Amino acid sequence: MLLSMILVDIPTWMLSLLLAPFGLVLGSFGNVLIHRLPQEEASERNVVTTPSHCPSCHARIRWYHNIPLFSWLALRGKCAFCGWRIPVRYPLVECLAGLLFAASVWVFPFGTLIWLKGIICGYSLIVLFFTDLTEYILPDAIQFPLMAFGLLATLPQLFWPTATTHLAQSNWGLLIVDTWYNGLQPAPHWALMGVAVTWKASLIGIALGYGGPFLFERVYVLVRNFIVKRAGGQPIEAGMGMGDFKMLAWLGAFWGWGPMLGILGLGAALMLSVALPMMLLRRANGQTMFPFGCALSLATPVIVFFGPALWMGYLGLMR
Repeated sequence: MLLSMILVDIPTWMLSLLLAPFGLVLGSFGNVLIHRLPQEEASERNVVTTPSHCPSCHARIRWYHNIPLFSWLALRGKCAFCGWRIPVRYPLVECLAGLLFAASVWVFPFGTLIWLKGIICGYSLIVLFFTDLTEYILPDAIQFPLMAFGLLATLPQLFWPTATTHLAQSNWGLLIVDTWYNGLQPAPHWALMGVAVTWKASLIGIALGYGGPFLFERVYVLVRNFIVKRAGGQPIEAGMGMGDFKMLAWLGAFWGWGPMLGILGLGAALMLSVALPMMLLRRANGQTMFPFGCALSLATPVIVFFGPALWMGYLGLMR
């Protein structure tokens, strides 16, 4: 028996306007996560009961100084109490989260599992990008729950495969999509159907995402240190951070092992395009840390949406 529900009967552009403020608010909370989760003290990492306060003077931030985007503009980017210059990262994160929510309904059918996955993945990538960029840390408090969610998201399509959602489009047409399909499907500005992520693909994605790079990194460190010691250089203890492995693991849980490998490949290429010129210009060396999580964050939407087309293009060039 076909299950069906009318979920949304307003056009897509109106959904964007309604969702954008929620994105701005969550972007403000994302700034809290970016600042607090890398802290060493447990009390400083508390994002539940500890109220918002200035990182410089620790004065409690009043509600009208905490309105996403507008408060930063009104205060001209400074703390209202001590004049501490608030980094431009704060309004940038809020804007990115607002744009994420506003744009999500154009590329993911609203109210479906894949829309929820896209929102959670995009929001997490924003937070992890700036956490890694500023602190070279990818917090476990974010990544372990994402692994679990990615795996659990594969289950609803097993139990309710025929459930559908009806959506009104901007032209007042009707779009019928699968509610629990765990893969890309048509949306107002997306026409291709993707492969569903199964629980097996998710589990393999977790295993390969963590285990594969871990083994590669260990071999790389051993070989590099062997060569460097012979040349009288300084050995290293690690080539990649453990957080990078965990990030690949949850991306594998979300999108399957194939896209995860694509994200790893493109992320490595992006990182090399930055690291190699810096080394050639002697602005970096073998001991310099590079935020690989940032490269993975940038690579993820490219592979998720255009990975199959890029792969087919690559196969065509190899013929």
